[in-house]
Amino acid sequence: MKFPIRRLHVILTTVSLLWGLSSPAFAKQIWSGTGRIVSGTGEGGLVELKLEITDKNVQFLSGPSKNEPPFQLNNSTGLNGTVNMNAGTWQFVQTGNELGVSLSQNNPDRIIRYRLFLKP
Repeated sequence: MKFPIRRLHVILTTVSLLWGLSSPAFAKQIWSGTGRIVSGTGEGGLVELKLEITDKNVQFLSGPSKNEPPFQLNNSTGLNGTVNMNAGTWQFVQTGNELGVSLSQNNPDRIIRYRLFLKP
């Protein structure tokens, strides 16, 4: 009777491995940090920003685009890219464990630069 049990174990292990490889990854990250208004309305002021990233879907948890729908960064090399939203144009540049984010707004006219770090 050991052979059928061993065979069943091999089959179940193989199926679970294949299922794990074919199912999508749900890597969830929270990035947060501060920013400074570098020009325009409110120049010199400090602001906070918090993002949730699941795979390549970016959702603002705070900041000017908080109530806007999530978007996707279409870059295979980290969190790099540019996206236009209602609040303005966001630019993302990841360098190791730091995420540089810039927001250029027209109303009010200003530029904000953020430094975000991955929350443990």
